[in-house]
Amino acid sequence: MKSSSSPHDETNLCGNRRFPSSVGIRACRCLFECEHCAKELLPGIFKLVEGRKYARDRRIDIEHLRLDVTPDFARRSVSGTMTMTFAPIAFPLAELELDAVDLDIASVAATGADVAEHRLTDEKLVITFSKPIAPGTKAGVTVAFSAEPARGLYFRTPEMGYKEGDTQVWTQGQADLHRFWFPCYDYPNERFTSEVICHAPEGMEVVSNGVLVSKAATTPEGLRTWHWKQNQPHVTYLIALAAGYFHTLEGEADGVPLGMLVPPSHEAQAGPAFADTQRIIEFYNREIGVPFPWDKYFQVYCLDFVAGGMENTSCTFESARILFNEDTEQLRSLHRLDAHETAHQWFGDLVTCRDWSHLWLNEGFASYYTILYEEERSGADGMKYSLWRSAADVLKQADDKPTVWRDYGDPMQQFDFRVYPKGAWILHMLRSQLGPDLYRKCIRTYLERHRNQVVGTDDLHDVVEELSGLSFDQFFDQWLYHGGTPKLKIDYAWEPGTKLAKITVKQTQKLSDRVRLFRLPLPVAFFVKDQKQPLRFTMDVHQGEEAFYFPLPGQPEGVRVDPDYTVLAEIDFKPPGKLLDFQLESDVIGRMLAIRQLGEAKDLASLKKLEARLLDDPFFAVRIESAEALGKRAASPEARQVLVAGLQGVDPDARVREAIIKALAAQPHPDAQTALAVFAENEKNPELLAAVIKSWGSRPADQAISARLRTFLASPSFNETLAMAAIRAFRAQDDATAVPAILNKLQAAPLEFRTRDFGEALDALAFLDRESENRDDVRAFLTRHLNSPREELRAAAAKALGSLDDPKALAVLEPLAAALSDHDDPVQKSAQDAVTRLQSRLAGPEELKNLWDEVRRLQKESEDATTELEKLRKRMEPEKKESSRDKPD
Repeated sequence: MKSSSSPHDETNLCGNRRFPSSVGIRACRCLFECEHCAKELLPGIFKLVEGRKYARDRRIDIEHLRLDVTPDFARRSVSGTMTMTFAPIAFPLAELELDAVDLDIASVAATGADVAEHRLTDEKLVITFSKPIAPGTKAGVTVAFSAEPARGLYFRTPEMGYKEGDTQVWTQGQADLHRFWFPCYDYPNERFTSEVICHAPEGMEVVSNGVLVSKAATTPEGLRTWHWKQNQPHVTYLIALAAGYFHTLEGEADGVPLGMLVPPSHEAQAGPAFADTQRIIEFYNREIGVPFPWDKYFQVYCLDFVAGGMENTSCTFESARILFNEDTEQLRSLHRLDAHETAHQWFGDLVTCRDWSHLWLNEGFASYYTILYEEERSGADGMKYSLWRSAADVLKQADDKPTVWRDYGDPMQQFDFRVYPKGAWILHMLRSQLGPDLYRKCIRTYLERHRNQVVGTDDLHDVVEELSGLSFDQFFDQWLYHGGTPKLKIDYAWEPGTKLAKITVKQTQKLSDRVRLFRLPLPVAFFVKDQKQPLRFTMDVHQGEEAFYFPLPGQPEGVRVDPDYTVLAEIDFKPPGKLLDFQLESDVIGRMLAIRQLGEAKDLASLKKLEARLLDDPFFAVRIESAEALGKRAASPEARQVLVAGLQGVDPDARVREAIIKALAAQPHPDAQTALAVFAENEKNPELLAAVIKSWGSRPADQAISARLRTFLASPSFNETLAMAAIRAFRAQDDATAVPAILNKLQAAPLEFRTRDFGEALDALAFLDRESENRDDVRAFLTRHLNSPREELRAAAAKALGSLDDPKALAVLEPLAAALSDHDDPVQKSAQDAVTRLQSRLAGPEELKNLWDEVRRLQKESEDATTELEKLRKRMEPEKKESSRDKPD
């Protein structure tokens, strides 16, 4: 699974992490990259539980699970039955515990046993049998249930502020969210076959796991029954259901039926999203050596999906917010998300980690095979650049937790850099030590041996040692069961009298119980004149500091440490003089390392070398690195002129143009600003235009800039990219004169914004209006969004009311802040923060009393309005069915 906000330059909700285009949507890179985002986006399921975590006991062996459900789009509820067949494993079963949160249970029945009673706790449905079921005895239970789920199953309807015709409902099970909409064994160490029967309105498409068994005729009530069946076992969180109106594309890859489903309003974006799927599956079939394991592969793009993508067996669900138009050029691509989620069909689905401490077996493999596909698609340089960016994501972390970690408080804490980019790099180092052919044999054997099973890290370890004959105890221990990464200070010297090259390696990482001295093979290559091939050696690095000597026929022209990029380490090696010049003409990683070193220099000669790479290097990432290095020196006229020339040269790769824009945007000099303004006159790429517009936020507001920002604010663009850039610039300039124009835009086109962007725009609007004498219009607009059916918008509106700095907003914020809540409610949290902020603005007792009286009056008006709104809603709704909890069992 992957988290997401943008496929080419990822920033989490909190802004804690960024993921450049080469890495992809760290989706999934898992689910969320930090604890903050998991709490913000999946409140109520992020509960910290102290103590080490181990796999659950399996009291029963589940054979099959059958869901028969009817979603009610008007009430945003679901009802149906869950039937599960099972057998106790080793002990008599007197009680069956199923995970169930906030479910209404109408009845419980059993086959092969008699139900004495059932009861609900906060988190469980406990079914007591009249007589314990003997081990190995086949039995079954059928539970009739209904729910208005806050998690696990999500509705998107016009009443919630989504476009007419885009109505949909979809599920998200990972890590343990299915318990919120049907009773189940919600843990990944049990596999079973499944089927999903869904009764949905005529005209909708329904997608679930496996093969479509039947699609019945429409009933008089306007419902059509879809019956999907998954004949291979999988774990609970991989069960999937999506129903709604979709635009569909079809295809085929090595005999596997393919489908791409997007909301009808995103029909124009379907093609780019589907561009790589066939090639990815065909490549994985060859590379992995195990054919695609499921009956089909559908991708369903969901509105405001809670992650970037989720790898349900045979049907991945992905976020519609990351669909894009082709006018964004190379800045946008979904091939990395596509490759990541498709790889999960083998790694995570065909074999699944048996508990969350071994999550890297899902996410590390999916991340690494995304990198391997990059080589298939973009060549060896593309793969190395993906490794480069993945290494950067790991090496900048201060966290020293191990990859296989049992001390997490909640499973969502596992979904971070340790299992995504670090997991990928662990596999890359393993492949580098085994060689591609033996590595491929090991992975194929691992999959075939454990097909349709749950696995732990030891299962992979055992296969690698069995087939290689080598001990990998230390490798697995230091890279998976201990934390951190090596930091290596490298020094080089040439001893002409003995013709020895001396390499000194010092490990400088901070040592602890978690982080030890590493033992690793560190390759080094010497390029000696008249030698056709570099002279290669491998240093066995294992001490705190050690020196290695290498006899050479002559003084080397170039020295490369880890020339093939096979070790995850922060390597501090700065070759001097001609050695650096030699490296600047070497492979892609060597060139990028040289450019970083040149970026720290101040002389004109190094600037000329950077200029040459910016304008002429054949690989886009080297040109990007050059732009960034020049940006650090852009205060000098010479560096600034090089960047301006680079922008005027119109690099064919939009990613390079974006890097130049960012470098120039950091400079307030008129030459830089003029170059950006001229560029914006002719640029058609909306993402690049947005980058320029955003840069204007660092400039003082003036009439000319303000006029251009208003033009872009009013200009239509996909996902309102240009309008959002203008809003961000207005906020950065603190230009309060823009408030009416922004308010009009938000009122006129609310459905054209992505939900998260609209929430950001609400806060910008409030911030800009905070010093107005009359904030009534903005306060009223924000207050209306406190009643939005979208939780994310309610939280954003509460936060914005705090940014408005209007104490009158306490009338609506205080009840939200004080409301009883049985889970970590982001709306309540935003309201509490806003109340705290507003109360801190209050002055003396007399002012406080006067304001308090006004707040109470406004609060009464708000309560009266809410009561009238509720009466109106009830009149418009169809009569509710009798509550299931009032029915006899």
